Amino acid sequence: MRGLVDLVVAVVIAGCGSNTSGPAGGSNVAATPTCDGIRAKIEQLYRADATAHAGKTNDPQRIDEAVADNSRMVANDCAKAPDKVAPCVVKATTVAEIEKTCLIQLDDEGTEAEQR
Repeated sequence: MRGLVDLVVAVVIAGCGSNTSGPAGGSNVAATPTCDGIRAKIEQLYRADATAHAGKTNDPQRIDEAVADNSRMVANDCAKAPDKVAPCVVKATTVAEIEKTCLIQLDDEGTEAEQR
């Protein structure tokens, strides 16, 4: 009987090392995106957008300022609604998509629209 108990304990201990609840455990369950986790994607998309719309000036300082301002805007909205904004940004492929579907929409006066 002692041998059976030792075997069960060994199997349980071996099973404890394989965490299947997250990416490290080899599971297909994706980690929930975070506001910090989407920062690089936001900056990349806004930098590409700012560069494309810079025209002849192509001033690196103005591009950096635009990226910083827009990244801050997304981060602020993400802080208010991380469960909505972060996963939405992960799926988005353009700045227009982020601004249309992921962010808190503004009303005609430029203030946050009433949340319904």
